Amino acid sequence: MDTRVAFMTQYSSLLRGLAAGSAFLFLFAPTAFAAEQTVEAPSVDARAWILMDYASGKVLAEGNADEKLDPASLTKIMTSYVVGQALKADKIKLTDMVTVGKDAWATGNPALRGSSVMFLKPGDQVSVADLNKGVIIQSGNDACIALADYVAGSQESFIGLMNGYAKKLGLTNTTFQTVHGLDAPGQFSTRAIWHCWVKH
Repeated sequence: MDTRVAFMTQYSSLLRGLAAGSAFLFLFAPTAFAAEQTVEAPSVDARAWILMDYASGKVLAEGNADEKLDPASLTKIMTSYVVGQALKADKIKLTDMVTVGKDAWATGNPALRGSSVMFLKPGDQVSVADLNKGVIIQSGNDACIALADYVAGSQESFIGLMNGYAKKLGLTNTTFQTVHGLDAPGQFSTRAIWHCWVKH
């Protein structure tokens, strides 16, 4: 029994010594600090681009972000935004059934040939919810037209709403000419469109 107690006492002393020695080494070990580095902007194969922090809206890196370019499918974000405002104002409901017109005919409208579509046909009955999913998920140009016709009566009237909201949101360098973003003269945007989506 005495041998066991003696062993435990020696073992405890050894552990205390190791702990004290480790603490001593830790306290007096040389500390290395990394110098603050400036990170070069990445090489991006794009005519214009911008990288922003979602939480703060701070621009982290950019390249030609103020160049006026066709917004292409970014247009669909505004299309869906306008639909969202109509829903918010109780002008339409997600469950409303939309009758697809000839201008939204995926294979019958020459402007839509070769573009991203939901393959809508004239007379199809599709809910607002499904059309909006078609806009955002499928990037469906035909769905954009069907929603524009339903919400505003025509694409032209809907484009007026889009540009009106663009002004309200502070998109001073943005002009929409289509509801889907396919190329059109006079349609352009800059970095402002990204600031808008981060803020709203």
